[in-house]
Amino acid sequence: AMSDGAGDVSSRELQALKDAEKEYADLPEDTWGAALYTLVKDLPDILGGEIGRVNVVRFVFVISVLVLNLYLQFMILYWIKKFVMDPSMRTAQDNYKAYHELMFDVDGNPVGDFSEFPHPQSLCQSALSNFGFITAILFLWAVTCLTELRSIERLVKQFNRIPALPDGVSVSEMVNEKVTRADNDGNEDVIELLCLSKTTRLSIWLVIFLPKIGIVLFLTYTGMVWLTATQSFADLILNALALEFVISIDDVLFSSFFPKNLVDCVGKMKIANPALEESEKEDSLAGYRRSVYYLSIMFTFVIIYLLFLQPVLPGYARDFGFYCTDFLAEELSPTCAMGSHEDCFPFGKHK
Repeated sequence: AMSDGAGDVSSRELQALKDAEKEYADLPEDTWGAALYTLVKDLPDILGGEIGRVNVVRFVFVISVLVLNLYLQFMILYWIKKFVMDPSMRTAQDNYKAYHELMFDVDGNPVGDFSEFPHPQSLCQSALSNFGFITAILFLWAVTCLTELRSIERLVKQFNRIPALPDGVSVSEMVNEKVTRADNDGNEDVIELLCLSKTTRLSIWLVIFLPKIGIVLFLTYTGMVWLTATQSFADLILNALALEFVISIDDVLFSSFFPKNLVDCVGKMKIANPALEESEKEDSLAGYRRSVYYLSIMFTFVIIYLLFLQPVLPGYARDFGFYCTDFLAEELSPTCAMGSHEDCFPFGKHK
């Protein structure tokens, strides 16, 4: 058993955490944020013997929705790969193979009549036929996924700063519920996350951070391959929008199924880290340096992916231009230019 002296020390450490000047950070208001809330609030209460009906129901409900979120995000990506992406890759590869066989001689010189090629529109509107267009779309997609990764990175940094639960203190004391702070809009009731036990910190990594990172990385790769395999410029835009829908599944579930009192609790909970000293704060230019770094990395990554890593047309020689430039100019341009409409739409043959 812990001595009274050791217990007093632990109590003083906990009180010091409560009294310290703090910097607040919000939990994400989505399914992941709700799961964080129930892992640091409800699960410790349940394990500590403070079992209430609300705690149990909330914990089971939130974890069930989180499992549903994981299932939907992974399975929709799997179905996209199996039923959409792989067939698109097969079509792109078959068209490229026929293009080389019919339009070039054995030395790679263009010799064919493109009017006889069976699928000119599918070939010339494939994503890889326009390097600038696909580069821009892939860059925006990579940046979208980077936004998710950076939000995880910031949350991980906040959680890494949370002090350890003092020895001998109940896990239910990790959260300080009865706190009122003053802000610009008046007083606000908040729930402070003061400290974390080792078990809770590990559970957050296993249940929240690692699955979320895995989903984003899987989504990044699958999305880039799917967009690269797209067979028309119009579908390229639509596919990018569809991928954005997959990213937002956790927000949709949170908005649709979580009761208002739980949403309010997630909004009230703050990560209450001890305030940093001036000497510990990063300089004002550090954020700009980091942003330039990420911008350079994203652009370089997309270029390297298109030139060397994309699996849609391995060894792609960027040789669509031999025929597609003229085809797109002649066959897919508007019939009439702006301002010249007199002879565009003549009436019929009948006299």
